[in-house]
Amino acid sequence: MAVHRGQMALAEMLAGLRSSRGLSQEQLAELSGISVRAIGEIERGATRRPQRETLRALIGALGLTPEEQEAFARTARTAPPPDTRRRRTAARPALPAPVTSIVGRSDDLAAVLRLVQDPPVRLVTITGTGGVGKTRLALEVGWRAASRFESVHGLDLSALRDADDVPQALAESLRTPDPATLIGDGRWLLVLDSFEHVAAAATTVATLLAGCPGLTVLVTSRSPVRLRGEHLWPLAPLSTPDSDDPAGLAGNAAVRLLVERTAAVRPGFALTGDNAVAVAALCRRLDGLPLALELAAARLRTQAPAQVLAQVRDLHGDTVDLADRHVSLRRTVEWSTRGLTDPDRRLFGLLGAFSGGADPVDVEAVLGAPPLSLATLAAHSLVTVTERAGYPRIGMLDTIREVVEDQLTGAGDRDAHAGHFLRLVRDGDPRLGDEQDNVRAAIQQAVDAAPALLCGETVRALTKHYVARGRFAEGRRMLTGAAGAALTEQARAWAWHGAAVTANESGDPEVALALAASAAEAFGADPDGRAATLTLIGNAHKFAGRYDDAAAAYTGVLDQARTMGDARRETIALNNLGALAHDRGAYAEAIEYHAAALRRKRELGDRRGVAVAQLNLGAVRNDTGDHAGAATLLTEAAATFAALGEPGSEAFALALLAQSQAGLARWDDATTTGRRALELARRAEHAQATGLALLALGETAAADGDPDSAARLFREALTFPIGLPDQARVRAHPVMAADR
Repeated sequence: MAVHRGQMALAEMLAGLRSSRGLSQEQLAELSGISVRAIGEIERGATRRPQRETLRALIGALGLTPEEQEAFARTARTAPPPDTRRRRTAARPALPAPVTSIVGRSDDLAAVLRLVQDPPVRLVTITGTGGVGKTRLALEVGWRAASRFESVHGLDLSALRDADDVPQALAESLRTPDPATLIGDGRWLLVLDSFEHVAAAATTVATLLAGCPGLTVLVTSRSPVRLRGEHLWPLAPLSTPDSDDPAGLAGNAAVRLLVERTAAVRPGFALTGDNAVAVAALCRRLDGLPLALELAAARLRTQAPAQVLAQVRDLHGDTVDLADRHVSLRRTVEWSTRGLTDPDRRLFGLLGAFSGGADPVDVEAVLGAPPLSLATLAAHSLVTVTERAGYPRIGMLDTIREVVEDQLTGAGDRDAHAGHFLRLVRDGDPRLGDEQDNVRAAIQQAVDAAPALLCGETVRALTKHYVARGRFAEGRRMLTGAAGAALTEQARAWAWHGAAVTANESGDPEVALALAASAAEAFGADPDGRAATLTLIGNAHKFAGRYDDAAAAYTGVLDQARTMGDARRETIALNNLGALAHDRGAYAEAIEYHAAALRRKRELGDRRGVAVAQLNLGAVRNDTGDHAGAATLLTEAAATFAALGEPGSEAFALALLAQSQAGLARWDDATTTGRRALELARRAEHAQATGLALLALGETAAADGDPDSAARLFREALTFPIGLPDQARVRAHPVMAADR
């Protein structure tokens, strides 16, 4: 945005006058009655000509001399008139909205705001002990700084256990496989919460910062990220009172927080001469840690300060250092559970096994009974119950969950949690798309302590789970771990096979071949396992561009299937040979293979298999220009997948159908079908279907005379794993001329 000279003069003058009076924007806002946002917009040149009432209020609040008043008013009058052109407004921050006031953090807030709003500052890290309020401060900064950025986006890393999961989590949060491309040169603020869990992901942050010159990253962590250019802001506990004098207590930060939070749950509560000594002592005992004070406020709902203080006398020593504050927080959690009944404690301990929150349905399934103690835990501020997509969600602060998991969650609870979520994986439960943190925790528990849960059926389902969601790096790591822990040779073999599949899908065919060798050794003479491994070897060679080797492997599977009379495996081999021919541009050969697979599937009465063969055949016919024939096949396939409850496969078929409709110049139908395909694909996390749907919508946008939208959709489509013919068609499209 170009800034007019007079406009900048006004901005600089106001900032200079304010600074000369030693006032922050917040203080000037309080004195003048003008909002912080309005003052900020004047100082950065966004407001060109303030209203007279605004000028009068600022002049009065600043206490300007007559000369300063005249100069200030003259500069405002000579600024350019307001810009009436329509401008794009900043998007709403993709951060949880604060639901409580922030207490005792005005200096920290002003300092961190100044840092993140300074363009040369690219990385700011709020450090401090658990429960000190790092997340709350970061959220406040994100919301208050939103107007200075094109986009503000947050990502909670607390549920992750491995740095390798960060890129995938970020991509899913931003709904793009390539965050760096999405951010580009834009002015973005990215808030990464609880970074200490994945400290090795510093390289991911460094790569983003290097590739996105307008990006600022705000991190909360118990330790520095340790990258060049990092600006640290250590966050100390709230100040605690030096004396018990009631007159001076009201202004103390820890006391204000405790009193405010208590009054919220106990209307009428206030600091008085009778409770001042106990309140001051309680704040000191809790070291001014906001989380501990919040827990104390929950107990003050039904007890007097002196009573609560009596329960925590042995909670702390007198030493106030990082380690002791950490211990005191753990003891605060211990203390907060003393008033719970055994059923309450049982549920609290069980919830420690859940990662990333819990659906009450799953809690009941693992507990074996309705979670009746949930209301009690929520009343004690030990858990939260919020709404997500219209359903209740049980949450727990990560710091509390760590304590609970260490001290209250038994091995039986962890095993029961793992067994439940692994059953959901085997059943293909559609809710698992929102439960990846719990699935990850379940697999890790099985690998670490309950290998009997890793049967062959479970391991095969895990492979399907990870491939369907495109979570290849995590799948490879988890399945490799499962291979090392599995108790049976069959489970071990399928785990190696799954690790090889995910390695190949993530673009590492040589590693896939090595893992496939381990799978083949473990399978031994098992014909199903041998055929699956040979198919995998063909896929790896195909990915690496060794088409002759791939064809040899697929032909070997076909020969083996026909020799053994394995019709199902025969159709798989025919489909693979057809896909290979399609990739090579041998369309007649591809049609022959897919048509043969379709005939066999119909003979077998395999409804889903018929739909898969129709989809493959329709894709080839699209590429040969037979859009009418393709549309018939793909319409039937999409309807079958919808009836079977497979939204990912339905999305894939609809995306190809949209391309058929575009080829027939049925542009309205193509747009409607493409939008439906994109909606389903994103919901099902189907990467290839997402890319194909974007491609179809790009074609309809170009036909509608919107080349800019078409080019944008095409570029986004290329970030997804679409086929080589589709990639070539996109790049050759006239609207992509600027990218060539």
